Amino acid sequence: MQENNKENNQQPVTAGQVREKWSEFMYGLALFFGALHFVAVLMDVFGQYYLAAFGKVLKLPMESSMTMGNIYLAMLAAYVGEKEFRRWLVSAKDNEEVSVIMQKKFSRGELIVGSWALLSGATVFLWQLKLVASVPAPLLYTLGEVFAIYFGTSVSKYLKQKNTKQTIDTESNAMSYGSQALECAKKNGSIDNEFCQKEFGLSKDQAYRLLSKLEKQGVLKAQGEGRSRMYVEK
Repeated sequence: MQENNKENNQQPVTAGQVREKWSEFMYGLALFFGALHFVAVLMDVFGQYYLAAFGKVLKLPMESSMTMGNIYLAMLAAYVGEKEFRRWLVSAKDNEEVSVIMQKKFSRGELIVGSWALLSGATVFLWQLKLVASVPAPLLYTLGEVFAIYFGTSVSKYLKQKNTKQTIDTESNAMSYGSQALECAKKNGSIDNEFCQKEFGLSKDQAYRLLSKLEKQGVLKAQGEGRSRMYVEK
């Protein structure tokens, strides 16, 4: 009996949770290959520094390569692309507030860009001091691509937030016609979707939501179906 109750109390797995798990899996892959690539570049730079400082070639187990860099960037692009797709496909809760802790918390993108920028800056500094022979090409290539991905996602996030704000403002403006719609229903005996579109400059969907809201509030009553549906004062 207890086992059956536990099974009945289990919450069903939603599609959103499945997508979130897949996103975390892709991030894990990107993090794994990114760490390998980062360590390989670091070993490359250290090997050059060791050669310049001590005049000896240091044999290390890994060296930087464009192949490893491309694999890492492919995994990172797959993770970011899927995340941005979900951002535009699924609307976030409009009234959801971000906590102070989350506002101060570094995003994954900032940590990734910061890590590669720090390594690149340190390598260029050593190169300027003649402590390393050259800046590894895979490092510069990866830095450029990471910055491009981060810039693209930042623009996408800004456009999404702007689009969401405009939608909220538009809906708020549409809902503000409630009292006027009620007055028109009293004056004319009834009101319908087409009238709201022409009178208030609303879209068909906005007019429908406005009248449905007034109906739920109990001030209007719907009569008829489809295009012939009209609303009268209750």
